[in-house]
Amino acid sequence: MQAHFDAQQRQRSKLTELGLGLSIDIVAALATSAVVAPFVAIIDRSIISNASGRMPLMAGLQDGFRTLATRPAVLARQPSVVAVFSVYAITYITANASETIALSANADPLLPKFLASSTVNIAACVYKDKLLTHWCSLGPARPFPMASYGLFGLRDSLTVAASFSLPPLLSTMLQSNTSMSKTSCDSISQLALPCMVQFISTPIHLLGLDIYNNPSATAVRRAQVVRRDFIPSTLARMGRILPAFGFGGLVNNKTRTTLKRWIL
Repeated sequence: MQAHFDAQQRQRSKLTELGLGLSIDIVAALATSAVVAPFVAIIDRSIISNASGRMPLMAGLQDGFRTLATRPAVLARQPSVVAVFSVYAITYITANASETIALSANADPLLPKFLASSTVNIAACVYKDKLLTHWCSLGPARPFPMASYGLFGLRDSLTVAASFSLPPLLSTMLQSNTSMSKTSCDSISQLALPCMVQFISTPIHLLGLDIYNNPSATAVRRAQVVRRDFIPSTLARMGRILPAFGFGGLVNNKTRTTLKRWIL
C-alpha cells in the first residue's frame, strides 16, 4: 500500500513539474517573440517590397526602423508585426514544449524537437509570407502559386534545422575540439549556423517571390533577378535571422534556464 502511495506521489510530482516546465516554456517563447518580432517584420517587409518593386530595400529598412525608434506603439500594432509575432511565438512554444516533454519521458529531444518545430514553423511562416507578399506587392492580390509555397517550405525547413537541431551538434563538436567553454560554444553555434544557412535559403526565397511577382518570366529572367538581389537580400536576411533565431534563441534559452532555476 505504501509503495503504491509513493508511486502516486511521484507521478503527481512529475506531472506538476511538467506543467510548470511547460508554463515556463510558454512565458519564455512569448517574451522572446515580443523582442524579435519588430526587427524581423521590418526586414521581411523590406525584402518583399524590394522584390515586388514597391520600395527599394534600403528605403524600406529606413522607414521601418525610423518608425520603431519614434513610434514603437504604432509599429507594434501593424499587421506585419502581429503576424511575425504569432509565427515566432508558436514556433518557440512548440520547440520548447517538445523538448520538455521528451526530457520528461527520458527520451532524446533532438528529433521530436526538430519534427514538431519544423512542421509548425514551416506552415506558419509560409502562411505569414503569403500575407506579407500580398500586402507588400504592387497591384491586387493574386492566387499564390504552389511553387512559391513549396520553395518557402524548403527555405524554412533549412532555417529550422540550422536554428534548432544543428546548433547543439556543432556546439558538442566545438567543445570536443577546442578549449572554449560550453557557453561560448553554444553561443557561437546558435549565432553562426542560422546566418550561414542564408547563403542557401535566400536564393530559394527570392525565387519563390519572383514566381509570384512575375508569373510569366523566363528561367533566365528569374536567374537574373535572383543574382541581382542575392547579396543585399542575404545580408538583410542575416540581419533578420540574428534576432529571430540567433539572439532570440539565446534569449529563449536563457529565460527558460533562469525561470526553471527559480521555480523548479
